[in-house]
Amino acid sequence: MPIQINKDVKGREYPPYVITVERGKIKEFARAIGDPNPFHQDDAVGAASEWGDLIAPPTFAITFRHDDGGAMLRDLGTDISRVLHGEQEFELFRPIKPGETYLCRPRVADVYEKTGKSGPMAFVVRETVVTDRSNEIVATIRGVTVIRL
Repeated sequence: MPIQINKDVKGREYPPYVITVERGKIKEFARAIGDPNPFHQDDAVGAASEWGDLIAPPTFAITFRHDDGGAMLRDLGTDISRVLHGEQEFELFRPIKPGETYLCRPRVADVYEKTGKSGPMAFVVRETVVTDRSNEIVATIRGVTVIRL
């Protein structure tokens, strides 16, 4: 029998959390994804760039996670065994740099259902707005979680 999910989570905001970007983590991430761009790994090149420092690869914001990532699943009324990662999107308004502290504000932007070849599925669109200390938007992270019903 298919399970139901709580669609009332649509629009729900979760507590904001703070992330401070470390220089070594940018370099480590760039190496892990095989990105040879010197703007992500070479302090001298970064310092000479228009940004005046290293910058993070565009997908680095995937590391901006909160310790209680399970809150949304609990609110949806499902468990991790039914979850698949659907897609991920990063909209950057300016580079993410080391030493900066960012505030991440996650929310559930949408919840909808579709039926595919393998049966009914729910799609949960989570959006996290990332702002700097002056409350300027630096990035928006969108991810789709697929739940087998």
